[in-house]
Amino acid sequence: MNYYLIAPLGQNSPLLTYACDESCQIGQICLIPLKSKTTQGVVLSATSKPDFECKIATKTTSYFLPNQQLLAHFIASYYCASIGESYKLFTPFDAVLESQIIFEEVRDLTLQPLSESQNKALAFLQTHHNPLLFGDTGSGKTEIYIHLIAQTLAQGKNALFLMPEISLTPQIEARLRKIFGQKVGIWHSKITQRKKQEMLLKLAQGQIRVIAGARSALFLPIFSLGLVIVDEEHDDAYKSQTRPRYNARDVALYLGAKNEVKIVLGSATPSLNSYYRATNDKNMYRLKGQYFNAHKTFTFESPHLPTDLYQNDWGLSASLVSKMQKVLDRQEQIIVFLPTRANYKMLLCEKCGEGIKCEFCAVNMSLHTDKNALICHYCHWSKPIMSVCPHCLSPTLRSLRIGTAEVAKYLCEIFPKKRIEVFDRDHITTHRKLTRVLEDFNNGEIDILVGTQMLSKGHDYHKVNLAVILGIDYILGASDYRGSERALSLMYQIAGRSGRKHHGEVYIQSAKSDFLEKFIADYEIFLRYELSTRPKLYPPYMRLANITFAHHIESRASQALYQSLEILQRKPHSEVEIVGHSRAMIQRLYGKFRFVLLLRSHSPRALLDTLHYFISQSPPELQRIYEIDIDPLNVL
Repeated sequence: MNYYLIAPLGQNSPLLTYACDESCQIGQICLIPLKSKTTQGVVLSATSKPDFECKIATKTTSYFLPNQQLLAHFIASYYCASIGESYKLFTPFDAVLESQIIFEEVRDLTLQPLSESQNKALAFLQTHHNPLLFGDTGSGKTEIYIHLIAQTLAQGKNALFLMPEISLTPQIEARLRKIFGQKVGIWHSKITQRKKQEMLLKLAQGQIRVIAGARSALFLPIFSLGLVIVDEEHDDAYKSQTRPRYNARDVALYLGAKNEVKIVLGSATPSLNSYYRATNDKNMYRLKGQYFNAHKTFTFESPHLPTDLYQNDWGLSASLVSKMQKVLDRQEQIIVFLPTRANYKMLLCEKCGEGIKCEFCAVNMSLHTDKNALICHYCHWSKPIMSVCPHCLSPTLRSLRIGTAEVAKYLCEIFPKKRIEVFDRDHITTHRKLTRVLEDFNNGEIDILVGTQMLSKGHDYHKVNLAVILGIDYILGASDYRGSERALSLMYQIAGRSGRKHHGEVYIQSAKSDFLEKFIADYEIFLRYELSTRPKLYPPYMRLANITFAHHIESRASQALYQSLEILQRKPHSEVEIVGHSRAMIQRLYGKFRFVLLLRSHSPRALLDTLHYFISQSPPELQRIYEIDIDPLNVL
């Protein structure tokens, strides 16, 4: 009999000892009895026979590849998760397929010739470690990626092309398939289980050599991986918002640091962290195109401020409507961006000033008139739209902060003969709908697309000659150190969808046009400005960790916070600062009261040492209340 330490997959559990009558390798998946159920576990090491009776593990044919094991242990350690939770991210390889592993040679690829500037960029990427391609929208980054992929395949290796999930459109798939044919496989959360199994089989058989996918594609069992491209590397979608809270971009960089895998980051608006790292390491290539020269005309207009707080939101000005009419008269297309979905962000009482809040979350509910409902955009709880204030019974409820659905409704009224579609998470609920809307838009069947940040996600809109940006001030004014970075990046990305092939116009409604106009010429000007003005207490100069405490009983969450402070103060670290603690900005989510504690350090190693000490000293009941977020996107 053999004995092994096994981690239950997907569970925050210590390692458990099991017996197995077969020999297992490290990374092997076994079926294990746990409590009253049978679940999967991964073998981490052999161990000696314990002095208690062990339950029996049953060996399966599936196991994790060495690269997967490397990343699983890194994610568990760096992101302070259990090893079982970390391994759950990965798709194992089935040993039944081992006999079918072949690598079909890729021949006769017809590549589009690169320009002189593109060839220089390609040469730079080939000769630098973990480089960043900082290329303007429309400068030809994708064609450079295709040449890198072709060279990787010629070396007998496979390539992975990562994108934010919503960027996985038929357009990028078509571009890859045009060159690499059926060697391309697409991987994201919306494809069926059957198609996933088909792709895994073809991947093992060597029929698929190029994988284009969302962040989860990084965890596939890919033999001979030679290249990982992280496109739109700035996108927050690479950061998981559930445990383990990993960032796929940074996990890919770790893979490149530990193995002979080429990692290339790319973006028209790189994150400040990546820009800072790349300029310090001298591994950034700046690829400039025609983006902000003759192809774009920018118009800034201040919003018409309401005379009192409770008037309806700033609408579309007469000058903007006139501009849109002229574009439509030329049979051209328009995109309209807002940061808010639904009809309105909230209902507010004119008399008492209270909003209509979710029963389970400390947030105002959004107004969806098509469903006659107020809906919480966090927990999705809903209730009918009311006509009187539930706090003071006044009938003077007013809607505030206009959203995509309301703007689309208004545009339908003023342009009744035009087809107008909404492009947000409320309306684009499946990959099929995403595909249909984008195809219809690119075929000229849709005249105006009104959407949220989804509009910015790398889509190629060939006939768009007017991009309208509304509500950017809400992002600029966010109470977070990354507010300006988010707003400027989004502005550039949306603007980049206009005038891809012809002259384009960009209309930006903002009360802060003086600030925004300074950076129109070049996004790098903003990055340099932000590096010089951002307090040195924040990334990229410091590393942060957020500990969030959440419980249905408020006093339990508060007690957990102070218990954790006591543990952290037992072993103070000279390089780690306890910045402070408070109620979370959203004080209640999913029925749980929330408190936050922020740690800061120059040294990631010191920060991790402190956090691992904290975890080791935390009793299980405390661990069930808190969650650790390394390199958080938000600190409040």
